[in-house]
Amino acid sequence: MSHLLARLHRGLILFNGSLAGLAMVLIFLLVAGNAFARYTYGGSITWGEDTAIYLMIYGLMFGMSWAYLQDKHIGFDLIRRLLPPRWVRWQAVAVDLMVLVIGIGLILSAVEFIAARGGRTSSSTGMPMWLFQASMLIGGGLLSLSALVMAGLRLSTQQGEETSA
Repeated sequence: MSHLLARLHRGLILFNGSLAGLAMVLIFLLVAGNAFARYTYGGSITWGEDTAIYLMIYGLMFGMSWAYLQDKHIGFDLIRRLLPPRWVRWQAVAVDLMVLVIGIGLILSAVEFIAARGGRTSSSTGMPMWLFQASMLIGGGLLSLSALVMAGLRLSTQQGEETSA
């Protein structure tokens, strides 16, 4: 079981990191191309600015999950430092469960948001807005999955081991 979790952990890190990186590269190319077009041809890509914003939101969602899987997110160590060493793992598991609840909340919010406004069409891209709003749904799902994997890894390791894979 822990071998499967470790493989899933590594796969999710690769998946999320790759897509977050791809989003950053596409944003750079889009913004640079738009600036180049504006100063050389006198006009810019109509859908460029909005698409860069949507790519940034998708990149943020993938990056959020990537950071959580590596414990590279912002954390509050004050409580952790005050706890006895045998409780630290359980505090981390409790945080994982809270993050799971937050991820599920993000999924539910996304479903309501898409149901209320997903039928609209973007004026700049001509694409349905649910394609862009789905980033919240995907982000919530990835965050929830990441929290489950991290909790599983923490519970499957021995007391003195680290959860880095």
